[in-house]
Amino acid sequence: MAKKKIVKKILDKTNLDEKLVAKYNENPSLYNKIWCYTKCYGGYVLAVGAGCLFGVNGWWGLTFLAAAGLWAYKVKCSCNTNTTCCK
Repeated sequence: MAKKKIVKKILDKTNLDEKLVAKYNENPSLYNKIWCYTKCYGGYVLAVGAGCLFGVNGWWGLTFLAAAGLWAYKVKCSCNTNTTCCK
């Protein structure tokens, strides 16, 4: 519990969160696009990484491939409910 109090005190002394929100509010469309494309195409990056890792270590490649599949499943589910996925 003491660690949480110390972290809370440090965060209360800084205004980092206000700076981040202000920076986001300056150009929200750029940040939204970056977030959207990362969400939608991050699985492809994991799949390419899995292909590269299969040559090095099969277990790491399999792990990345499973993560890419899970990522694709999650994005598919969220894009079915949200019709503006990355558009």
